[in-house]
Amino acid sequence: MKSIVILITCIAVTSSFFPQQDLYAAPYDSALAKNKAVEFAPGIISTKAHFEINTVFNKAGDNVIFARCKDDFSHCTMMQSSFVSGEWQQPTALAISGEYLDADPYYSADYSQLYFVSKRPLEGEQEEAKEVNIWRSTWKNDQWQQPEYLDINSDAADLYPSLTDKGELYFPSFRDNGRHMFVAQPKGNGFATPEPLSSHIYGVNGNIGDSAVSRDGNTIVFSIKDREDSRGKGDLYISNRVNGKWTIANSLGDKVNTADHEFTPIISPDGNYLFFTRIENGKGNLYQIHLSALDI
Repeated sequence: MKSIVILITCIAVTSSFFPQQDLYAAPYDSALAKNKAVEFAPGIISTKAHFEINTVFNKAGDNVIFARCKDDFSHCTMMQSSFVSGEWQQPTALAISGEYLDADPYYSADYSQLYFVSKRPLEGEQEEAKEVNIWRSTWKNDQWQQPEYLDINSDAADLYPSLTDKGELYFPSFRDNGRHMFVAQPKGNGFATPEPLSSHIYGVNGNIGDSAVSRDGNTIVFSIKDREDSRGKGDLYISNRVNGKWTIANSLGDKVNTADHEFTPIISPDGNYLFFTRIENGKGNLYQIHLSALDI
């Protein structure tokens, strides 16, 4: 009996000092990424031969969906890879992707739906859409179902959907001859009319691109170019919601931003890592860095 008590006590003490996410590291966990940005699964998912963007994981972290694109972005296919026997496997195309430009995947809060952007034809049309629109697919019967078009879209490019645990949909849009971040509140099976966030968040002359909200809805990582403090062709910045208002986005610094172009930010399911794309020598490579390495 005494030995059992001691064992239980040891387990309790250990658990109090080491959270569960540290005891059971996610498959994407990287010791090399603790202090600097490193390529994610180099040679398998992030390759020198292709242009890869986005990195979104299922809740367990053992399956990743990303997009592999032509160098000019004229076509992208959503790919997936699973972590098996300690290794990421060679990616394969999602069954719902490949015919048209598909990119920017992101899971719903319960991971039952996949949101993404696409140029697939709109209802009643045969040709690809002129601009990307936001679509979603539902996981049912062990497969992704036929994607559905969302009525929050506009005639302009609507990009990079991300969702909070409350079901709020954030996305950048080029509608109204601008570049702004919008948020649409959940309404029934869809969403209410999207509302723009205040443009002061982006900073003076800041033009946003692919940007993502955290699951708790209190942080946005922005892809912004043309600011005076930019280090390159496009940098990553962070804004926090304080007392209900968004702060002006601050640069994530030189551990992330370089003279190249950084974009497509996504925070890992365990909240520990930032994943993003860096364009180097005309190719997009996927990177990750532990958030504790950043002064945020």
